[in-house]
Amino acid sequence: MKLPSGRKKLNFLNNNYALLPFIVLLYGCDNTPDRTLSPPQNAKWVDVVFTLPADTVLLPMEVLYRSDKCKTVRYNSSNEPHDIPGYNDFEKPFGQQGSSNIWRTHIAIDGGGKCQWQLTSLRVSFMLSSASPLVKGKQVIETNYIFDFNDYGLSDGYGTGRAKEMNGNLDLETVFFPMITHHIDNQVDLTLFGGSTEYEHLKRRYRLHKTRNINIEPIIRSNKVVVLNPPVIRPGNLTATYPDGSSEQVPHIFPDYEKLLSMK
Repeated sequence: MKLPSGRKKLNFLNNNYALLPFIVLLYGCDNTPDRTLSPPQNAKWVDVVFTLPADTVLLPMEVLYRSDKCKTVRYNSSNEPHDIPGYNDFEKPFGQQGSSNIWRTHIAIDGGGKCQWQLTSLRVSFMLSSASPLVKGKQVIETNYIFDFNDYGLSDGYGTGRAKEMNGNLDLETVFFPMITHHIDNQVDLTLFGGSTEYEHLKRRYRLHKTRNINIEPIIRSNKVVVLNPPVIRPGNLTATYPDGSSEQVPHIFPDYEKLLSMK
């Protein structure tokens, strides 16, 4: 299996400003904030539990904290400085629960420390593993969930759709279908299709309030593969070929999710 080259780094920058090759961090004598976490005794924590389907791999959870105390200076296109909350990002692995397919981790909402770090975003990602017979000769693309606890979080470039507001604990069960996409340059991608995240009920990004437990249980219909092919004459629509052998042109980049769900 070909893993994603250079897994996309946490992208927390607001696109309203031009990106510069450096960021000035206003904290400490060396301009580097103290990123040490020290949750207080009364800190609230979030448990994240993931039920791992067969032939998939769970990637480390990506964590982003922000600090209003340790500011970051960023410049807009007019070279004017703007203060935004400082950042602290890292990966946190899940731990397997015995020999089961349950993986778990937990993270403090109030990270504490000298910068008084506050949890802003989590990204949970998984993908088909080399154990799947589908991966040979394909670029395997990870599937993401994003959970926001504050502002200035991750960008929208992870295929999850924009965040929807949620209160309380989350139990997420999504049905995925392996999707093979052939590109005009002969590259072939393999991803897990859980419907277009442009639709509210299919989004995989959440703005959370009073959430202490997140349970994620993806269901993969590994024998229901959908294939996308580019148009023979361009420009034109993609052609989706469904597990039952039927095919149709799709006006957008996704096949018909409801049709896939209806197939026995």
